[in-house]
Amino acid sequence: MTLKSTITPLILICTTLCWGYPSNRKTYQGTKEVTFSSSDTKLVETFERSQKMALSYAHDGNDPVGYWYEAALPGRNAFCMRDASHQSIAAEMLGLSKHNFNMMKKFAKNISDSKDWCTFWEIDKDNNPCSADYLGDANFWYNLNANFDVIFACQRLYEWTGDERYLKDETLAKFFQLSVNEYVERWRLEPENILLRTQEMNIKPTSKGRWRGVRGLPSYVENYPGLTNSSDLVASLYGGFEAYSKMLATLGQKAESEKFHFQAEEYRRHLEEDWWNDENKTYHTFWTKDNQFADGEGLTYMLWFNAAQEKERIQGTIKKMMERKNWNIENISHFPLLWYRYNYTQKAYDILTTITSMHRFEYPEVSYGMIEGIVSGAMGIVPEASRKRVTTLPKIIGEHYLQIDNLPLLGGLISVRHDGNKATRFTNNTTDTLTWEAAYMGKVDELTVNGKKQKTKSRTDLMGNIISYIEVSVTPKMEVKVNIE
Repeated sequence: MTLKSTITPLILICTTLCWGYPSNRKTYQGTKEVTFSSSDTKLVETFERSQKMALSYAHDGNDPVGYWYEAALPGRNAFCMRDASHQSIAAEMLGLSKHNFNMMKKFAKNISDSKDWCTFWEIDKDNNPCSADYLGDANFWYNLNANFDVIFACQRLYEWTGDERYLKDETLAKFFQLSVNEYVERWRLEPENILLRTQEMNIKPTSKGRWRGVRGLPSYVENYPGLTNSSDLVASLYGGFEAYSKMLATLGQKAESEKFHFQAEEYRRHLEEDWWNDENKTYHTFWTKDNQFADGEGLTYMLWFNAAQEKERIQGTIKKMMERKNWNIENISHFPLLWYRYNYTQKAYDILTTITSMHRFEYPEVSYGMIEGIVSGAMGIVPEASRKRVTTLPKIIGEHYLQIDNLPLLGGLISVRHDGNKATRFTNNTTDTLTWEAAYMGKVDELTVNGKKQKTKSRTDLMGNIISYIEVSVTPKMEVKVNIE
């Protein structure tokens, strides 16, 4: 959950806790196979401290809720939809697959008409809605982005793991369907209605007390008064609909997939046409009850959900984000992965190598974010189960080597070593033959594969940068080395 220094007393009720990291906490022992090594001692320190902290928040299945890891305010013994969605890929990297599926299914299982197709925003270790933000189906805290964040996370989890339960499980499938249909209708989130929403919706006769005004917040920014909509909500709608479209395509449901892709693009068109502020070269962030745009925090999710796709607008968004000096630690936890994605490599590296000294480093989302920032950011490791493919794309500062061993993905383990940005060794310890896309930034005509030269292919990223790559079929137990001569 987001915490601000200027939050209202209402929000202080649900967020005020001690930030001290519990020194007597035991590290989860379920899996510690993955290891990271490097000649860059700063990155090693960040990875090892983040791994230890992240695993200390994981629990072994003995609680009534089953396998879970903390994804909420420390000490609350709970996991919320937003944080769990954002921590989930790093959790896979650390071997917490049982935890992820159980947690996502818990969210999906508790969606209901009586909650206006919301589920429990936060679930505690005893398998109950967290008492800190739930009094009953008429009185609870809820950020409307959350359903789409869970859909977005589940699609990413399928691509990382190849676990078809994320596509076919009946409970998850029902949650997806209700979220993109009944939930959208109930909360007036259709592209044509989203600027016509009122501030308070679906208020029940028994909706009284502290949760009346936050049962359906239209943003992840929780301290801006008078909101009826936000660009981060629209971005999450785009991300969720596009993720659902991709899942349907993987299942062979072409017509339905195209339908939801079209709806996703309608949200993106709405952002580009209505929310872009050409004067400030960035997106507005808020729409208020006075039918006016306003600006503030929230731009992070334009990037997180891949909603901004035009180079100049991505650059404007990032420039505005970098100008802001008072980001909270929740947003900062996303930055390494995002800055690597858009090739702000030095900025990403600076956060990775200073994060352990930042205030509230112990917030669970942070340690998970740093793990993902190193593995998928600096090392550029991204699997695609739908194509049985793994891409590596190093973005390393200096001539250091970075090596990860026993990284869980696609139902097995891989190991990757980068020597600077010029050589990569890939070991396939899964049970399937994988297509390895060995990629490097810049124009490279040839790459050497186990000593033999091979012509490259090329593509261009959203920022216009050329990426040169080759595709190598790697059978189980096989090791391949690719390098630039």
